[in-house]
Amino acid sequence: MDQGRITLSYARALLQWSSDKGVEHEVYTQSNSVISLVKNNSDFILLLQSTMITASKKLRTTQLVMEKTAPLLSNFVALAVKNGRENQLKGIMLNYQKLYRDKHGIILAGVESPADMNSKNKEGIKKFLSNAFNQKIEIEFAINPSLIGGFVLTIDDKLLDKSVKGELNKLQKKLMGIVQ
Repeated sequence: MDQGRITLSYARALLQWSSDKGVEHEVYTQSNSVISLVKNNSDFILLLQSTMITASKKLRTTQLVMEKTAPLLSNFVALAVKNGRENQLKGIMLNYQKLYRDKHGIILAGVESPADMNSKNKEGIKKFLSNAFNQKIEIEFAINPSLIGGFVLTIDDKLLDKSVKGELNKLQKKLMGIVQ
């Protein structure tokens, strides 16, 4: 069984459980904590990846960490660790989030800009996209100074590049086509 199917199976099971318990949104929120731990906490990553640490010690330690950071996911993460799926936690959580958003009609968008936007601009973008798609929008804002100006908007697998860097790249490609 490939890892994509495994992570999706675990995510579906988690969605079913959280739905049955009426805690889907809370699990969705706490899944961000698990993703953050798996991506950014070097000690936690080392714990999960180490072959020198026994399975029982991994299990106890991850349960302690999860009880503090994502209590609703503590038993689920313990089950994943017990089944040797600790290296797939990020994929499981990302799949859960996608399933949750699909179920609740939420669109995930990403906005990159060269500098931090003020809250008024952020709310304006969120409101515009919500009206344009007639759905709930969840936006992740990121700063990318190399854009120079403008913004890059990503919705699902679609990209709208209205940055100065993007426009300069388009111009360069056109000029290279003329010169050749």
